[in-house]
Amino acid sequence: MDKIKLSIRAIAANMKISIEELAKRCGINPFHLKQVSAGNVKMLAEDVQKISEYTGIPADNIVA
Repeated sequence: MDKIKLSIRAIAANMKISIEELAKRCGINPFHLKQVSAGNVKMLAEDVQKISEYTGIPADNIVA
């Protein structure tokens, strides 16, 4: 899985949860994460870290 890049949408879908639920579980503002997923804003480094810690996916493999 080292070279695979996963989007927020793909991560949530793989976990069978919504983007909003992923945000809540990771301690991220759900509106912000939805905006990131839509490409309207950039993801913060701390958000990547939180998602990485929650999912176990390396931060380098998470893309907006």
